[in-house]
Amino acid sequence: PFLEVNFFSLDRGRSIFIRTPSNKTILIGGGQNSEAIREITKAMPFYSRKIDYVVIPSAVPAQIGGLIEIIERYEVEDIIMPKTMATSTVLSQLMRDIRKKKIHVKEVERGDMVEIENDLVLEVLFPYEDFKFNKTSLPELGLAIMYKNTSAYLLGNLSKTIQKDIAQTLEVKTNENIIEFYHSMTDAKTSPELLETIDPKYTFSTKEKAIHLISDGEGWRKK
Repeated sequence: PFLEVNFFSLDRGRSIFIRTPSNKTILIGGGQNSEAIREITKAMPFYSRKIDYVVIPSAVPAQIGGLIEIIERYEVEDIIMPKTMATSTVLSQLMRDIRKKKIHVKEVERGDMVEIENDLVLEVLFPYEDFKFNKTSLPELGLAIMYKNTSAYLLGNLSKTIQKDIAQTLEVKTNENIIEFYHSMTDAKTSPELLETIDPKYTFSTKEKAIHLISDGEGWRKK
């Protein structure tokens, strides 16, 4: 029983595909266009047309543009999205398609836990309603995927200010941790407070490079 996390390398946008130990599937973001579908077909059996959870991380087209075609093509069981979001034309179209297909939507905020299966939980790190958003700190979903003694912190484009805010309330419950960013990881974009709190085994950017990691519940390794 492994947890598999695929960080796709797309020409435009961010998308993460997860397969759980009991073979459930989670898609976080869909990139900007249909590129993500090509990668999903590589990661899933050719006959499979079901995705258990699709996560809408933000209203930014580079993160959700590709979800429009994915929602049309695949049978999606549940949508997870933040309660606090910006608006965009792409998000409006995506939500119309979700309502049309009558897919269940779960809105989440900081502190919420989504139990996927035994020993596997999604913890919502951000956003929350009272945060003071601005042009450099936009609403975007920050998640921790916890499987037994391991965690993957998926931080995407969360600003340094938001990362510092997360560090102030974060309780790290696992010993073997990784952090994913979708930016250059310069000092101006990463919070030393958060890095110190999480104390990750790996910290990496998925903006240009595909990465495939596996957890057996006790440690992470690259595939």
